Amino acid sequence: MKKHRLLLYEFASRRVRGKLLLLWLLLLALALYDRFITEVMGDLWFVLWLIIPVLVALWVYYAYLVRRSALIVTPKYVLLQGPLTAVKISYGRISSITSTHMAQHHDPQSLKMGDHFRVDPLYEYTCGFIEFISVPPVLKKNRRHFSRFLFSPQRPGLLLVVDDWMKLSRDLEVARQKWQEARGIGQKEDTRSVAARILDYGKR
Repeated sequence: MKKHRLLLYEFASRRVRGKLLLLWLLLLALALYDRFITEVMGDLWFVLWLIIPVLVALWVYYAYLVRRSALIVTPKYVLLQGPLTAVKISYGRISSITSTHMAQHHDPQSLKMGDHFRVDPLYEYTCGFIEFISVPPVLKKNRRHFSRFLFSPQRPGLLLVVDDWMKLSRDLEVARQKWQEARGIGQKEDTRSVAARILDYGKR
C-alpha cells in the first residue's frame, strides 16, 4: 500500500489549524478566568462555553481529519481518502496517468478571491492527472464531499497535487499493471512459431 498525501488539504490544514488552536485556548483561558477569578463576561458568560466546543471541533477537523486526506494505492483499487469520505476506484476505470499543471484545468484568472488563498500555492507544482474511462458512480455520488479542485472541468479524472507526482505515477502504473495481469487483461496471445519462441528464449 502506497500513500500520497494531497497537498490541497495539507495546505488548508496548515493555514487554519494553528489559528483555531490559539483562538480556542484563549477563549478557554478567558472562560476559566471569568468563572474562577473575576467575572468579566457578565450575563454573556454562557456564550464562551457555546463557542469553545465549536472551535475545538473545527480544530480537530483541520488538525486531524483534513490532514489524513490522501490517494492510497492498493493492490485491488485506488482509495481517494478525503477528510470525511473515502471512495474506492477500480483500476479498470483508469484510462491514463499523466502529468499536468493546475492552471491547465483551473484558470487562475477565473478564481474567486477566497479560492486564491486555498489554491495559489498549488500552481507551482506539477501534478498527476488520473483520467477515467468513465467516472465511478460512487465518486459521482460523493463528489460534493471533496474539493472541486481535485477534479478537472474539462476531462473526467482526478487532479492530484502531491509531494512527488513521479512516484505517484510509478506506484499507480505498477499496481495497475499487476491488477491487469492478475485478470489476464491486455495479454496478447503469442502467435509466433515454436522455433521463434525457442530462439527468443535462448537470447534471454
